[in-house]
Amino acid sequence: MEAMEIIMRKILLLSGMVLALLILTSASSRAQLDAGALFAACQTTAGATPSAVRGSGKTTKMWCAVVDREGQLLLDKATDTGGTPAAPAGSDAWRGSIEISIAKAYSAVAFSSADQALDTRTLGLLSRADGPGSTAPKNIGTDAGVASLFGIGDSNGYRSLTGSGLGSDDATGDYHHGIITFAGGQPVYDCRTHTLLGAVGVSGDGVDEDDKVAKGAVTGAGNCLTP
Repeated sequence: MEAMEIIMRKILLLSGMVLALLILTSASSRAQLDAGALFAACQTTAGATPSAVRGSGKTTKMWCAVVDREGQLLLDKATDTGGTPAAPAGSDAWRGSIEISIAKAYSAVAFSSADQALDTRTLGLLSRADGPGSTAPKNIGTDAGVASLFGIGDSNGYRSLTGSGLGSDDATGDYHHGIITFAGGQPVYDCRTHTLLGAVGVSGDGVDEDDKVAKGAVTGAGNCLTP
């Protein structure tokens, strides 16, 4: 009888250990979006990227936005000072780029998936009559033709909070949406699980510079640009 009790106790102990290991493994494998790391990489890349608009020898000054998988704004900061829309801290980054950066991030996450990444540059090309694809009249606006996404920029309009205070329209924790069809919005994937975590939107310089900094934010934080 005592031997049977000992065996049962050992079985229960082993079962508990296995369950604990499964819980720990599940927790460690859960994909996480680190907005702070993404901004740090964005800031580093922006500070090392020559500006296309500010003059010789000067580097970019960007607004860098991060949204989660559902498009919730987690962060939007200026790369030159770390300031926010509500407290810019003397940033010289374009104020008009605040909402553009947020909309770029949303655009990239809204049309990407676990199967396919779609950045804002590609989104724009697919919406153009002179973009990639056949120009045969029967193919225009189809999967095979140009302008397959014509008009997509008119969807999912930016949701301003219509606040009157500085930065009150661009608060974190909200779902601002907005569609931008030029470069600077990149989806963020977990490189190991291939999970779509969210997206980064960057605005404040030439479109090539915006895109370079957005990509640098993603890869610099240890994430991937594609599944």
